[in-house]
Amino acid sequence: AVRAADMATASEAFPVRLLLNRETIACGVAPQIPVLAGTATSISTGGPVPRGADAIVMVEHTQPAEGDAIEVRRGASPGQFISHAGSDIARGEVLLRAGTVIGSREIGMLAACGIALVTVARKLRVAVLSTGDELVQPGDTLRPAGIYDANGAIVSAAITENGGQASFLGAYPDDEATLEAAMREALAAHDVLIVSGGTSKGAGDVSHRIVNRLGAPGIITHGVALKPGKPLCLAVCDGKPVVVLPGFPTSAMFTFHDMIVPVLRRMAGLPPRSEAKVAAKVPLRIRSELGRTEFVMVSLVEGDQGLVAYPIGKGSGAITSFAQADGFI
Repeated sequence: AVRAADMATASEAFPVRLLLNRETIACGVAPQIPVLAGTATSISTGGPVPRGADAIVMVEHTQPAEGDAIEVRRGASPGQFISHAGSDIARGEVLLRAGTVIGSREIGMLAACGIALVTVARKLRVAVLSTGDELVQPGDTLRPAGIYDANGAIVSAAITENGGQASFLGAYPDDEATLEAAMREALAAHDVLIVSGGTSKGAGDVSHRIVNRLGAPGIITHGVALKPGKPLCLAVCDGKPVVVLPGFPTSAMFTFHDMIVPVLRRMAGLPPRSEAKVAAKVPLRIRSELGRTEFVMVSLVEGDQGLVAYPIGKGSGAITSFAQADGFI
């Protein structure tokens, strides 16, 4: 640690001779002796700079001399190799904004400022139930007339991706009493209840009939002008959101991402999901129904005049098209 003014004429040919103060400053040690004109103090990297010093010279640019002195062969400018208090984070500066996801970098910054505890939003506890006599869980033997339960896994993973804590409680048969008991138990122990299937108008679709009995005010809307995803059922039961998604996987995922994800992220204190939007040309006519917003999954191909979007939809029950699509229009 030196005074930059003493280094003005230092060079390899004409080194500057400085007397060493009788202390060595290590990290965490408060300096006792000021650096006066013509003196220097040994200091470790990260040590506090003593009073009077305004620059640091690397030890490899010095040479021991007689009489507790050193010779410095390079000049130094004021502030050289010194990090000033507040140069990283100033007093009163905002460290983290509401909605920031706390990761290793954020934890390190808080620790560097001496902050051990911060108030955070608790992860939403979301219960996920699948319904249908035909459902078989992945990994089990597929019985005749059965289908694998894709919605349970898809919705649970999507909840986790959007900051929630998903609890998949399994698939339940289309028995009204059994399903109602499971839905009541799930709603009591979680912040949000999401049910897959049983929201259409068939005789076996009992989920939406149960919802109105779970609490007030009950169903807010049943059916939306959306394709795929028309049978979506949205409800609030005693202050907790209850969602009954369509049973078809593609319908379930479109309605989940378009209508449910924004609510989950807001409840979890997270910022809105960022989405990439690109301009592309559709090379063929897409037929759609009047009065309904329709999502069409597409595959993007680089053409001579930019991106070309080819529809790849295979219907509401095709999960492969959802996984293989580059996006949707």
